[in-house]
Amino acid sequence: MERKGKKKQDKGATLKGGPADKQDNQAGKPSTDESVDWQDVAKRALADLDNYKKQAEKDKFEMIRIVKGSALVKFLEIYDDLSRAIEFVEDEKTKQGLLAVKDKFLKMMESEGLETVIVEFGEKFDPMVMEAISYEDNELVKDNHVIEMVEAGLKVGDRVIKPAKVRVGK
Repeated sequence: MERKGKKKQDKGATLKGGPADKQDNQAGKPSTDESVDWQDVAKRALADLDNYKKQAEKDKFEMIRIVKGSALVKFLEIYDDLSRAIEFVEDEKTKQGLLAVKDKFLKMMESEGLETVIVEFGEKFDPMVMEAISYEDNELVKDNHVIEMVEAGLKVGDRVIKPAKVRVGK
């Protein structure tokens, strides 16, 4: 009969680190579990730290590139508004002044990595860098090739922030 408060114990089970393990270790030799090459551990930790630093630096530059691209998109909207406004200015001196501001604006954006995407007549339409504003019948170009670039596109590095607007033949 079992007494209350006592639990059955499995006599065959031993826990690691229990009396059986201590007897094996008494000969003075470390068991395989305790044998650690600390130089190898340190080298691996340093390599992991170095890899972490490289990844953190890469992530930082990627974040800067994304933020810079986002800021340039906002400036680009103002630049486009300025370009449209210049078309309606009749006074030549005012027009020249606004064109100078527009050029200065463009140079500032180019210094931040902005590049113009120019598309040539007859070039194959690429939806990654172009936006088709119309599809037209045209005997001079093959199907799905550019008839005319209406507006240049812009990119920062390999990221297109404004696709070139083009007319495409069909």
